[in-house]
Amino acid sequence: MLKYALLLSMLIQLAATIYAISLIKRTRFNVSWILISSAFVLMAVRRLFDFSSLFWDSKLFPSDEINGWVGVLISVLMLVGVIFIREIFNLQYRIEKIRKDNERRILSAIIKAEDKARQNFARELHDGMGPVLSSIKMSLSAINPESLNSLNQKIIKNAYNATDDSIATLKEISNNLSPHILVNYGLKTAIEDFAEKLFSSSNITPELQLDVDEKLLSDDLKNSSYRIVTELMNNSLKHAEPSAVCLKMMVSGNLFVIQYSDDGSGINNPELLQKGKLKGMGFNNIISRAKSLNGTFSINNQDQGFSIDFYFPLQ
Repeated sequence: MLKYALLLSMLIQLAATIYAISLIKRTRFNVSWILISSAFVLMAVRRLFDFSSLFWDSKLFPSDEINGWVGVLISVLMLVGVIFIREIFNLQYRIEKIRKDNERRILSAIIKAEDKARQNFARELHDGMGPVLSSIKMSLSAINPESLNSLNQKIIKNAYNATDDSIATLKEISNNLSPHILVNYGLKTAIEDFAEKLFSSSNITPELQLDVDEKLLSDDLKNSSYRIVTELMNNSLKHAEPSAVCLKMMVSGNLFVIQYSDDGSGINNPELLQKGKLKGMGFNNIISRAKSLNGTFSINNQDQGFSIDFYFPLQ
C-alpha cells in the first residue's frame, strides 16, 4: 500500500510540476512563479528519492544529507517565491486601476458629447424655431379684429394664444436641454430657479443650503451636479411623494459634497442602486455622471425616506 501511495504521490507531484512550469510563460516569466515552479521540480525529485528507497537497498543518492538539503532548498524557494508573488498582485492592481481610469474617461467622453449635443440642439431649436414663432405672433397681432366676424376673431385669438404657448414651451424645452441660467448665473441660481419652478404646484418647500464657492468647481462638475440634483428632485416629486426635500452642497477639504434627502417612500432595492443596476428613474444616468468625475456616493435608504451623498474630488 505504501508503494502504491508513494507512486500515486509521485505522479501527482510530477503533474503539478509540469502544470506549474507551463504557467511560467503566462505569468510573463515572473520571478516569483519561476521560484515556486523550481520548488515543485525539487519536490518531484525528492519524491523520486523516497520512491526509489522502496525498491533498492541503496537510494539513487545514498546520503540522507542530500535529501535533507533538498528539503531546505525547497523551503527557501517557496518562501522567496511567496515574498515575490506580491508583484503579481501589484500587477493586477495596476491593471484594475487602468481599467477603471479608462472606464471613467469613456464615461466622461460620452457625457461631454451628450451635453454638447444638447447644447447644439437647444441652440438650433431656439434660434431656428424661436424667430418663426415670434414672426407668426407679430403677424397675428397685426390683424385688426374689428374687420373680422366673431368666429374669425375667436380663431385668431386661439391661434395667438397657441403661438404664445408654443413660444413658452420652446423656451422650456431649450432650457431643459441646455439651461442658460446655469451658464449665465451659476450653479446655485440655476438650482434655486429649477426647484422653485418644479415644486411651485406642490405643497413642498425645498430646503436648500448651497454653501459653495463656485470658482472651485470646473464647468464639467457644475454641469453634472446640476443634472444630478435636478434628476433627484424630479424623482422625488414623481415617485416618492415626499412632504420635505433637503439639498446641501459644500466644499469639505479637497472634496465637493452633495447631500440630498427626502421623506418620501424610499427605494425598494438600495443594494441594486448602490451597484448601479437599478432600472428606471434615471439613477443609472446619475451614477454614470458621478463615475465620470471620479466621484463616489453612499446611500441611506430606510423604511421612510431616502438620502444619498456624493463626493467629488476638486480638480
